[in-house]
Amino acid sequence: MSMLIIEYIIFLISAIYFIVILLFAIGWKKLRIPLKIETNKHIPVSIVVACRNEEKNISSLLDSLLNQKYVKNQTEIIIVDDHSSDNSINIIEKYVAKYNFIKLFRLTDNNTGKKEAIKLGIANSKANIIITTDADCTAEPDWLITMLNYYIEHRPKMLCGPVTFKNSKSFFSKLQNLEFLSLIGSGAGAIGIHKPIMNNGANLLFEKALYESCNTKNEFASGDDMFLLLHAKSIDKKSIHFIKSKKAIVYTNAAQTFREFINQRARWTSKSKAYRNFDIIFTALIVTFTNLLLVAGFVTVLFNADFLKITLFVLLIKSFADLLILIPTTSFFKQTYLILLFPVLQLIYPFYIVFTVILGLFGKFVWKSRLYK
Repeated sequence: MSMLIIEYIIFLISAIYFIVILLFAIGWKKLRIPLKIETNKHIPVSIVVACRNEEKNISSLLDSLLNQKYVKNQTEIIIVDDHSSDNSINIIEKYVAKYNFIKLFRLTDNNTGKKEAIKLGIANSKANIIITTDADCTAEPDWLITMLNYYIEHRPKMLCGPVTFKNSKSFFSKLQNLEFLSLIGSGAGAIGIHKPIMNNGANLLFEKALYESCNTKNEFASGDDMFLLLHAKSIDKKSIHFIKSKKAIVYTNAAQTFREFINQRARWTSKSKAYRNFDIIFTALIVTFTNLLLVAGFVTVLFNADFLKITLFVLLIKSFADLLILIPTTSFFKQTYLILLFPVLQLIYPFYIVFTVILGLFGKFVWKSRLYK
């Protein structure tokens, strides 16, 4: 293959990447900020949380749920324990004894994993509207009423909410946060152009009937949220909304160690083997190939300086595209200072993404002290 043909292929992949991210940025811009809705309508809601070894976080979650402004007699909080070996159960039981709308269920010995926990929680829920979040998350007092007001007004089958990291003080956590916000912004932007490709179970509202009609593919360690999105998309892609409201933000924790971070990303990648949706597959391939080009370029330049110009070209095109989505997203979350770390992330990201793709598709990873292949 001649050098000219290689350059054309590289230019084509880079151009497609730029167009894809540009469309996500346009989608983000198109998302309407919900108006303040004053309503006396209160519908029942069940908040379902899977919990495993979260003794350090579960009290903060439950306290933030108790502080929600939404009426308590229409709220049900369901915690499902996935064989915790720490003090999580004892902590939860104290809340259950004090509040009758907080309920605890425990997976049986032959059932394990987050999917089974969510399934059990929803099976025991009373409301037709389900909201999922994670045991290490917290939310401001307006979160629940904001999510439900939006649902009452627009009636989406699935409502995806914004998520960001809390207490991002270390350099490592800030880098994670910047990368994570790029995912949140891209996912929201894709919903904005009616091409949903991702969501986050840490802040997700959906109709119970939608879940009950969905196969969440239990052979995968992750993906209950994504398989539900794909199911909703197959029914009506316009029924999937993203709520662009600061009051709807859920806060979660960054990975504490590099190993934990890699395992988390590999887990997210592992479920992609089951995807059959063109939008998701196309986006994943373009992102992977663009980063693979950069990895190959960085390595090749060490032996042949002639490749420096074309490698810099790909890096500049990718960087400009990424900033189109990162600048408005970090601005929304009031974390524009994270852009200062953008140059560092751009140099690290290609290597890490290629590695986690390989690990997630063909390797092993650990999640919640369990080994998955």
